[in-house]
Amino acid sequence: MKLYIMRHGQAQPVAKTDQERRLTEAGIAQSNFVANWLMKDLPRCDIDFVSPYLRAQETYQCVIKHLEPASICLTLDELTPESDPSACGDSLLAYCAQHKANSALVVSHLPLVGLLIADLCPGVVIPSFTTSSVACLEIDLEQWTGKLLWHKSYEQLAQHV
Repeated sequence: MKLYIMRHGQAQPVAKTDQERRLTEAGIAQSNFVANWLMKDLPRCDIDFVSPYLRAQETYQCVIKHLEPASICLTLDELTPESDPSACGDSLLAYCAQHKANSALVVSHLPLVGLLIADLCPGVVIPSFTTSSVACLEIDLEQWTGKLLWHKSYEQLAQHV
């Protein structure tokens, strides 16, 4: 199974609460750009998982302008920034196994996105997750382990336009 892990786009530095931080105009543009690139590899996932925080929800709205939304979309509290990566990974993979998913998308935050990759792919060097970065993992749902296939940042992708 392929698991795509995306960090939200650039967000406002301050809001009433961390949960209410919105994407900036640059964050919206970054997220749209990366989603447009991603649709070449991934027209649609079987399951989409999104953090409940506003900036992740807004990033997901950018993504589904370019990718067809999954038939199952779940907003999970386990995808907030300070969540336990091991428990989060267990939840994600359990959902994927239960629904026999071939692909899934996660939209979340630092530090969780990097820690999640480290938990699912033992021994891998955690990639630098700038805003709107996305990584693709190949997950063995029987072993519950993965391999990092690639990682792309907005900055890397924008250089090739």
